[in-house]
Amino acid sequence: MDRRTFITSGAASLMGLFLIPEFLRASGKHGQPDSYSVVMLGDTHFDSTDPEKYHVGYTDPKPEREANHRKEFVRNGKAWSGYCRDLVNRAACLVDKDTRFVFQMGDLIQGDTANADIHKLFLDDAMAYFKSAMAPDIPFVTVVGNHDIRGNDDSVAFKAYEEYMTARMSEELGRQVDGTSFVFHSGPDAFVVLNYFTASYPVVEKLLGQAQGARHIFLLVHTPVFPFDSKKYWWWHLLGDRADSRREERLQVRRLLAKNQVIVLCGHVHTTEFLDWYGDGGRITQMTMSSIWTKESQGSYEPLTESPGQYGKLFAGDKSVFGECRDGIASYSLAKSAGSYKLIVGDKVYVDFYAGNSPRLSKRFILRG
Repeated sequence: MDRRTFITSGAASLMGLFLIPEFLRASGKHGQPDSYSVVMLGDTHFDSTDPEKYHVGYTDPKPEREANHRKEFVRNGKAWSGYCRDLVNRAACLVDKDTRFVFQMGDLIQGDTANADIHKLFLDDAMAYFKSAMAPDIPFVTVVGNHDIRGNDDSVAFKAYEEYMTARMSEELGRQVDGTSFVFHSGPDAFVVLNYFTASYPVVEKLLGQAQGARHIFLLVHTPVFPFDSKKYWWWHLLGDRADSRREERLQVRRLLAKNQVIVLCGHVHTTEFLDWYGDGGRITQMTMSSIWTKESQGSYEPLTESPGQYGKLFAGDKSVFGECRDGIASYSLAKSAGSYKLIVGDKVYVDFYAGNSPRLSKRFILRG
């Protein structure tokens, strides 16, 4: 039986072998049960320098869209022969004795595959690369991104992702994971992994119910909760669409997240963005991350703004959706930077950001303190 066969068919039957390692991690290392770190990556769009390796047979019914996707293959191939590998090598240096997990915020792969077999191969190669480069003995947790389920037939790619990644996350965490939305714990803290494609108020409510009593509740989701400052993509947020057709449900979910003082860890928009918001009787802190380094300028940290009053005004034209939350923003910053991130969790929570492959700290974001 090869490794891929094991992952897709046999992981669940061997869960008992992984329970002890998970228990040791959850109990802390070196006598520090309530303080630990997590190394994090945003979108990575892992790909090959050979466009035919994973994209052979790929087609799209809209020629213009297919042409744009093929430009992305070229972009990714160039990035993964240089900048992105340098970034991951830098991220690997952030792993230390107190690191319990590595997180990746979705769009693990570029996607755009012809069939389920190629899609699973793509996912498996990406996981093998990151595990080898980062930390083979530390759980690697990823969430569903839009590229992760993109192919000639998105439903085929989605099923392939779900089959592969459900088993793989079970293997990584040492416990049975059912589906692509789930909850796991580390010491006193809870981590809620949410598939934003299937998100709804009942789903979020159920997941948060499993996190009750935690010191900190972290939401790992590909898309941001708060709208992205973009004229074209301002609707790229949880339960968002161009018509804002799910507005009432979106606001219900926001109230639920605020009530639970949730810390959101996300990606999708290829920026490094920090937003700390008070409202709906609670607080939501959002850290948006990117690790797809395609331009030299993304390798340094130069914020476009650090003013809460500028949220939604730089690019989006101050649409009403931004006005819904601007008054509650206590801290905000936005930069077109890519890099690696280290989450330090204790009674205080902060993220250290290293732009590009910088050996020095670029910015510290205080999430709780």
